[in-house]
Amino acid sequence: MADALEFQDAPLKKQRGRKPQSQEEESDVLTLDEPKELTKEQKALSQKFDPNKKYMFELAAKNIERELPVINMQTKRPIRQPEYNQYRNIVYTSQIVWNGDRRMLRYYDGCTSIFVDEQPKDKDTIDQLIKQTKKRAFLEGKFGCFGDERMLLLYLNICSWNAKSDFRTRSADMVFVSTNKDEVISIESTKLDNQEKALNLAKTATETKMMIHANYLQIPFFDYDSGNELTPKEIRVEYRKKALSEPDLFIESYGNKKIEIKYYIDKALEKGLINNKINPNKAMLGNIVVCDISGLRTQEAIAAKLFEFSSMEEGEEFVIQLKALFN
Repeated sequence: MADALEFQDAPLKKQRGRKPQSQEEESDVLTLDEPKELTKEQKALSQKFDPNKKYMFELAAKNIERELPVINMQTKRPIRQPEYNQYRNIVYTSQIVWNGDRRMLRYYDGCTSIFVDEQPKDKDTIDQLIKQTKKRAFLEGKFGCFGDERMLLLYLNICSWNAKSDFRTRSADMVFVSTNKDEVISIESTKLDNQEKALNLAKTATETKMMIHANYLQIPFFDYDSGNELTPKEIRVEYRKKALSEPDLFIESYGNKKIEIKYYIDKALEKGLINNKINPNKAMLGNIVVCDISGLRTQEAIAAKLFEFSSMEEGEEFVIQLKALFN
């Protein structure tokens, strides 16, 4: 029987040696077997690249669009404005923040480390290695290299010139970014999904909800040329355009109760439904005192005070009465 019990206990041992005598001791034993999470520095240096894949980078800043196009005098047609600078050389040195301290990077062809303190110390040797290094540049805003140029890719991903680097110094210019195709596709897909969702909200929103939301989105209610008031149908078109151009803002603000309350307060003040004619120090809704507005003279200040009051517990009845005016 003793042999049987011994046999059953054996698989339960966490490691060779004596069995832990306490829960704390057992916890310590288990901790030794748990793999440690890599630091961001270790992750950066352990990157692997497919030698048959070309990794792309692009300039962070695009050219400012001209107000007036440049015309080709022969064809009489506008010349296409380049999206990026035609040429920008790659700088092979950079200072980064590494493990909390400043550290210098330097790339040259054939290097076995991108850290200056791990490279040859002889100045003549380094100068010769740098001189032999191939010049590389962004052409029309793009640069790419294959995965077999691992040290170059490590440098480009880690250096401070890369706007997406986790090791940038605060003062470094954001010259370029690494372009991950999967990441780009994911961003574009999310944007398209949000555009579809925003357009659907814009099409199905009630007229009242549309007017409130359109006011918040600063969609004009008047035609600037004629001064004529736009019809709900015309506003709906502009509303849908806004949903298409700024889907994230549209979705985030759609149906926001605070936006609705602010709209109702502004309209009530504009129409005189809320005023301080009877008592300059009290905002009145009909014969009902809403709140104290002592010292406030402008409509904007009174509206801000009413909005603040509406978010308080004692303002709940005011919100109900306010909504009843417009529904």
